[in-house]
Amino acid sequence: MKSPTSSTRPMMDRVKESLFSSLGDLGGQSVLDLYAGSGSLGLEAISRGAKRAIFVENAREAILKLEQNIEATGLDGTEVLWADVRSMISRAPDDRFDLIFVDPPYNQQAAAVREDLESLVMGGFLADEGRIVVHRPAKENEIEPLGLQLLWSREYGQSRLMIYTHEDEEEEG
Repeated sequence: MKSPTSSTRPMMDRVKESLFSSLGDLGGQSVLDLYAGSGSLGLEAISRGAKRAIFVENAREAILKLEQNIEATGLDGTEVLWADVRSMISRAPDDRFDLIFVDPPYNQQAAAVREDLESLVMGGFLADEGRIVVHRPAKENEIEPLGLQLLWSREYGQSRLMIYTHEDEEEEG
């Protein structure tokens, strides 16, 4: 898989393997890969049975590598949006997604990541039983976005993975 040389930080293979093992069967799922970079997360999801993946990226070099990776894999069901994630998630979605990857640059502040997560929930991007996977630096505290509950959080060296789902409405009160 080709990676852009600047401004992206691909997820290490052992971290990705652990993540996808924990996600289980992705058969027929719709995937949204935000800050897609090389597209490795969305492409892995498609290779594991997801029916489609939409990749959102705004760096030209990353888009070129992403398109090369999609072509090299020959996987169907992919769409690349050359767009700013923030502006894309501020609009109403055409569809809801079963799995959303949020893997912004490490220099993006946690508060901005929390805003992205809240926009995804409030905007209606996440399917009822959907999950959001967030990749952040291990040294950063867990993010507590409104409307989402943390299913699990794991550290792998310098990385932290967190998986969220819709907040249980019965627990509020």
